[in-house]
Amino acid sequence: MRTSCSHVTNRAIGWVVAFLLLVSPRAASAGITYMSVEPVPSRDIVGDSDLAAIRGIGYDNLERWSQRLLDDCRVVESVANTLSANGAISSIRLGINTRVIVAAGGFEGRTNPSFVFTVTDSGAGSATEADVNVLANALGYVLNQGSTAHFNPDNHKAYAFPLDYALVTFRGTLTGAEAQDFFEHLGTIDEALFSGLFAGFTQIDLAGSTTNNTMLFLQPAASKHRFIAGLSEAVADEPRASYSPLKNNGTPTTKRAGVAFPENDWLAFPNGDQYLLNVGGTDQLRSELAGIRQQHLTAVDGLLLAIAEQRVDAYLATQLTCSN
Repeated sequence: MRTSCSHVTNRAIGWVVAFLLLVSPRAASAGITYMSVEPVPSRDIVGDSDLAAIRGIGYDNLERWSQRLLDDCRVVESVANTLSANGAISSIRLGINTRVIVAAGGFEGRTNPSFVFTVTDSGAGSATEADVNVLANALGYVLNQGSTAHFNPDNHKAYAFPLDYALVTFRGTLTGAEAQDFFEHLGTIDEALFSGLFAGFTQIDLAGSTTNNTMLFLQPAASKHRFIAGLSEAVADEPRASYSPLKNNGTPTTKRAGVAFPENDWLAFPNGDQYLLNVGGTDQLRSELAGIRQQHLTAVDGLLLAIAEQRVDAYLATQLTCSN
């Protein structure tokens, strides 16, 4: 929704202050937490021109780049392992209670590939809210994000504050490009739900689903009635889509999620201090995370060079190397 397009900007500073006050360890919440972190860096890191060049290669190419970062460079795995080895997290285990794939995240008129996490945070072996917060901040730092997003649609008391949401689920599979198309169509119905303040979605897998075929829309800075009406109309235009939740009489409504949007103002805090404050840990941990962050910046530089030399296809196919 996050997620590179940032999931939240400095206009959300009040929300983030609330988050910072609530990051002390808490009991695990019920259900599933979703986290969205984009690998496309913040404009405050690369500047408007380079960000436009990166976005200009299109969603499909950015998805390929993101998948390489996940599978070949193992950037997410490196962050999780570093946090675990340094005692910063203990309950999050990739492949056991935490799944991560490349899926779509939209925010204020942009759709980028995101690292979307599905985290089990109830029952035996569940992840804690505290560890989710640490991982979200560490990934925001390493991936040079303006902000990240995580939310629990089953428990509105989880994380920093509650926010209404609605779901659009597609029959069968849903590609990131198809999610982007639906988001853009929503904008033709109501621009406030596409490019307006805080408008966005995350492509998730619902409990029991084997595919990320659902788009979760957090309510933007628009009325609840407008939010429901616009999404309902967009769903009516898409034969594969269905809206939820519904009232007993079948009319669309919303539910509430517990959400948080960790962020860092890279202009004011060029060393990522706002993220690192919430990661905690030792100087050793910060040094190791800084090394992984540099690997991401090197990957960004490599992509920009390939764009400038007009060899993006070759770069994504065989020329992308990971500095480990």
